[in-house]
Amino acid sequence: MLLFGLYFPQRWRFDVYAPWFKWIFVAPAGLLALWDIAGDALRSVNYPAAQRLVPYIPAVGTASLVVALLTPCIFFIALQDKFRDQSLAPDDRRRLRLLYLGCTAALSPLFLLTLFSLAVHRRMPGDQDDLLLAISLLAVLLFPLTMAYVLVVQRAMDVRMVIRQGLQYALAQGGVRVFQIFLIIGVSLLAVNSMDNHTSRPQKMTLMAVGLVAILRVRQAGEKARAWVDKRFFREAYNAEQILSELSEQVRTILDTRALLDTVTRKLSESLHVDREAVMLRDGGWFRPALAEGYAPPLELALPADSDAVEPLRRSREPVAPEPGGPLAPLDAQLLLPLASKKELLGFIALGPKKSGEPYSPSDTQLLRTVAAQTGLALENSRLSEAIAAETAQREMLSREIEIAREVQQRLFPQTMPEIAEMSYAGHCRPARGVGGDYYDFLELPNGCLGIAIGDVSGKGIPAALLMASLQASVRGQSYSRGNDVAGLMANVNRLVYDASPSNRYATFFYAQFVPATRRMIYVNGGHNPPMVLRGAETIRLETGGPPVGLFRPAQYEQAEVQLDPGDLLVLFTDGISEAENPAHDEWGEEALEASARKCDGASPSEAIERIMRNADEFAAGAPQHDDMTLVVGLVR
Repeated sequence: MLLFGLYFPQRWRFDVYAPWFKWIFVAPAGLLALWDIAGDALRSVNYPAAQRLVPYIPAVGTASLVVALLTPCIFFIALQDKFRDQSLAPDDRRRLRLLYLGCTAALSPLFLLTLFSLAVHRRMPGDQDDLLLAISLLAVLLFPLTMAYVLVVQRAMDVRMVIRQGLQYALAQGGVRVFQIFLIIGVSLLAVNSMDNHTSRPQKMTLMAVGLVAILRVRQAGEKARAWVDKRFFREAYNAEQILSELSEQVRTILDTRALLDTVTRKLSESLHVDREAVMLRDGGWFRPALAEGYAPPLELALPADSDAVEPLRRSREPVAPEPGGPLAPLDAQLLLPLASKKELLGFIALGPKKSGEPYSPSDTQLLRTVAAQTGLALENSRLSEAIAAETAQREMLSREIEIAREVQQRLFPQTMPEIAEMSYAGHCRPARGVGGDYYDFLELPNGCLGIAIGDVSGKGIPAALLMASLQASVRGQSYSRGNDVAGLMANVNRLVYDASPSNRYATFFYAQFVPATRRMIYVNGGHNPPMVLRGAETIRLETGGPPVGLFRPAQYEQAEVQLDPGDLLVLFTDGISEAENPAHDEWGEEALEASARKCDGASPSEAIERIMRNADEFAAGAPQHDDMTLVVGLVR
């Protein structure tokens, strides 16, 4: 009972931490058993001599009682602790519950009766307790019945295999040990009998040495014989259902391919006692070793994915025995297990011969078929998880890079605002993505003028942002050397952008120079949405210019002038503002933009930008922003 409680259905965790603890009970029980055997043998040979042991019987009886009471307690404590283990498989938990309840019902009456008799009568149950003792002993019959039900009906272990292999192994190993013991005794007696009084000291020493050498030789021969027997009658002490249950529980939670393969191969090695295992996984158009145990490293083997050697695995998806020789000969495999998903053969496991030398039985093949199917599904899940993890990491890296690009792009927008007494102004850009292709700028020019720029690069995202940075660099480089030749500046910017960008990339662009002394503004519109000058009820559109920059290498631009008066409101925008859409895909429009700007009379440029953007968002009503939104507002004073 004690040993069964320690090792069924798995080893007690306390015994793992303190393996010496069980010997506190096993050793006394073994000594008491030897005492009983020796006493019975002595009484049958020399009864008067056996009477000399009578004074020691009470002490031995007390020790036997203590052991008999404590060992069942350890049995129940171990079962109860295992039942609380959350990692226990459901089938093992069910069997453990049946065993615990059945043994409790079987042994509790006798245990309680014994405690009662010791406490009240200070003796074991006797004639005065005949009825209770009879009932208690009848209840004990539930114990073997419960054990038989759990082991046989509930299939806690393969009883037929255990009996067959266990008896075979025990008889073979025990026979070798008994034969070895008799040989050692015989050699010892022969050496002792040869040393009579007529034997000289040197002869005695020689006989003792010969006897010692003979004993050592017998021992060595016995070890070799036991090793041979161990190999010939190796115990395949595994339980197919338990292994499958444990393996299925483990592989469902393993997402790392290496850990998955290690778990599966280790479990197969423990259960089938296989020295050599190799896992071949598909890598492109080849099967290559992903794990190899028992081979001289490194195992260098590359098998084409369309090889005839794996065609039976691909076709049948069943364990097969490899053909002798051929490309798989370096694996020295006796059985191949396919690792397959629903669509393809992911790889296979090559199992070498068993330590016992026995072939793989049909029950082995059935077990391995299920294990291979589970492993194939788990391997597919592992690969999908690794792909998702790699994609997630790639997205996180890309998001971080976009965040850095956004921070860099924000630095490209004006960080300082040149102060012009004749105009207050502000600008704002809200990209549709992390980065965008809209551009605006305020330039403090050498002639005391204020450069105002706004642009919209074709496309979105990183490519548009790169062209936007190129456009900004070109504008800033040209604006400091062209003076009032705004048309010439635009032509040079067009050529620079054309040379630095693909043929399908261009930008609508508006550039103006505001002369504070005269409040005159010189501008060129390169295909951009015409900015508006709101003067009372009048609206002036700034349309003069030419084609978008970067669209044609040779391009002609015409500049124009507009006289601004105090109170005029200058509104520059990209089509992301005017073409903002609501959920019904209706556009806000330039007329709504103009109306919203007129309602900002008296507000500062930054306040006007905030109001106009808010009105555009209210119209969109939560619809996703599909384009970059840029707005520049200037108030002439």
